[in-house]
Amino acid sequence: MRKILLIIFFIGFVAIIIGNSTSSIFQSSAGLLGNSITVSTSSNTDIKLNEIMPNPEGDDAAPMPDGEWVELYNTKDWSIDVDGWYLYDFYDTHELIISPSNVSGGSTIIPAHGFLVVYRNGDPDFMLNNSEAGDIVRLYDGAIATGTQIDLYSYNEPISGWVFVRIPDGSGSWTASSSPTPGGPNV
Repeated sequence: MRKILLIIFFIGFVAIIIGNSTSSIFQSSAGLLGNSITVSTSSNTDIKLNEIMPNPEGDDAAPMPDGEWVELYNTKDWSIDVDGWYLYDFYDTHELIISPSNVSGGSTIIPAHGFLVVYRNGDPDFMLNNSEAGDIVRLYDGAIATGTQIDLYSYNEPISGWVFVRIPDGSGSWTASSSPTPGGPNV
């Protein structure tokens, strides 16, 4: 009887999750493990801008792993896929779509408490300003017209070869650093 009730509960729960598609901000998953149901809900705000290379030594639009790049950090205990998310600079028309072709490792899934480096990789629209005026980096979970802004960082006076980092990763204050750590913890 207990197994039947568990199966009925699980089917009902899955039906609610599947039927509740009104919010693009949350991702849910459920699984059956032995006699227990595990559920995780992820808010897109669990992904943070973590490190930004706006003024690399050499060509800003160079193919990866060179050129400009932005690192994202997953603050949660489960993986989150950011395929189809967007990075924008100051201008709403300067977008960089996050896809397997411009990320480290070819996968847009950010592991639990992990990192993902998104490279400009020659994109002609998205470009981070290297002047004293600086620029802004904005992360959206879709195109700007339909997506939600997840995070942003505004900087000025970038030094060639230096990065802007959050310490500790994903939650700390931003600072400039002469030690880039793409895909790893900030120091």
